[in-house]
Amino acid sequence: MSAKVTFLLFCALVLGAPAALMVQSDPGLKGLGNLALILGPGLVGVVLNRGLGYRGEALKWAWVGVAPLIALTIVGAALAAGLVTGASAFGGQAMAGADTTKAVGGVLLTSFLEELGWAGGGLALALRAFGRRWGVLSLGLVWAAWHLVPVIFRNGLFPQLEAAPPGMLAAFVAACVIYRELLTLFAERAKTWFAAGLAHAAPNVLITGLMASGLMIGSGAKDWPFYPAPGGLVFPLAAVVAVWLLRAKKPSPTARPSGGATG
Repeated sequence: MSAKVTFLLFCALVLGAPAALMVQSDPGLKGLGNLALILGPGLVGVVLNRGLGYRGEALKWAWVGVAPLIALTIVGAALAAGLVTGASAFGGQAMAGADTTKAVGGVLLTSFLEELGWAGGGLALALRAFGRRWGVLSLGLVWAAWHLVPVIFRNGLFPQLEAAPPGMLAAFVAACVIYRELLTLFAERAKTWFAAGLAHAAPNVLITGLMASGLMIGSGAKDWPFYPAPGGLVFPLAAVVAVWLLRAKKPSPTARPSGGATG
C-alpha cells in the first residue's frame, strides 16, 4: 500500500468510524462514537505506522519541559485578552471538588492520548505521504475536521463550537493548522510525541480548571474573537509568533518520524 493511500486510510478511519456511530439513534452507539473519536487517532496511527516515530533518536527532555510552558504562555495571552475585553470573566458557579477533578483528569487524559495519533503515528504517515510542509498542513486540516465531526452531530463534546458563529468556526480551522505546526515543532525538537502531548494537554487543563473555578467564557457573535482557545483570534496569532520564534532558532539535524519506534 502506498504512503498516500495509507494516510488516506488513516483519515477515513479516524473521521469515518466515529461519524458512523454518532449518526445512530441508539444512545449506546453514540457514546461508543465518542470513545472511537478519542481513541481512534492513537490506535489507528500506531497500527498503520507500526510505531510512534523518531526511530533511534535520543529524547531531548528539556524540550519536553519547555513545550507545555510555551503552550501555557499562548493560552495565557489569549485568556488575558478575553478578561481585559470582558469576553471572559470570573463569577460563574464553581464545580464541586470531585467534579473538578473528574473534568480536569478527563481533559488531561483525552488531550494527551490524542497526540499518540496526531504527533505520533499520524504525523509519520502524513510526512511519508506528502513531505514536511504539505504533510503537516494536511494533518492540521484532518485534526480540525476531527473536532467538527461531533459538532455536526451535536453530541455535546464541544458545545462552544456547536453554538459558534461562522467566523469562529473558520478561525478554529485556521488555529488547528497553525497549532498543529507548533505541536509538530515541539515533537521534532524533543524527538518524541510526548512533548506535543504535554503541550496539547496543558492549555486544556488550565482552561478547564479555571472554568471549574467559575470562569465564564463567551463565544457568541460579539465576543468570539477573544475566545481563549482555538476558535478565537488571539490564540492562533500567539501561536504564529511561537512558530516564528522556533523556526528562527535552528535545531540540530533530526530525522523524521518513522515506523516501529517507541518515542
